[in-house]
Amino acid sequence: MTKLTFITCLSVLLAGCGDRLSEIKDAVSGINSAADAAANAVSRDVHAIRALTINYNDESFTINDLFKTILRDIRWEYDAKKNELHVQGTWQAPLFSEQAWDQAMQKQLAETGIVSVTCTMNGEQIDASQTSITLVFNDEKILQMDGEVALHHLYDTYLKK
Repeated sequence: MTKLTFITCLSVLLAGCGDRLSEIKDAVSGINSAADAAANAVSRDVHAIRALTINYNDESFTINDLFKTILRDIRWEYDAKKNELHVQGTWQAPLFSEQAWDQAMQKQLAETGIVSVTCTMNGEQIDASQTSITLVFNDEKILQMDGEVALHHLYDTYLKK
């Protein structure tokens, strides 16, 4: 009788574990699906562009290295019709370090400051004259740079890190 009671209790416990195990499997499956969707959201064109090498001031680095170093939480898009690479991320120092922002402002920018960069691709090179950078904070554009000055500012910021 005690063996029967023990087996019954054990069966009930294991049945509950089976449901929990099924829930865990479903959760893992959902995470894998989300990761696959995110990876596929970045087009093959963007992957190829991110791998392109930049040669600047006797240094070589990839477009991916550049943006992954100077921005956080990066989103990549490529408009093949316009040959434009759009990169958006959260601001981080030392980008625009020449600005006289106090510590409180820098902290707020690091949390909610959005940097948008648009680069026109000319073959395997970025067209410096067609580069644009904007920094938006609290839905207001607080900084804009364009052209060769903008692109070289990005490169110089990368080399400072």
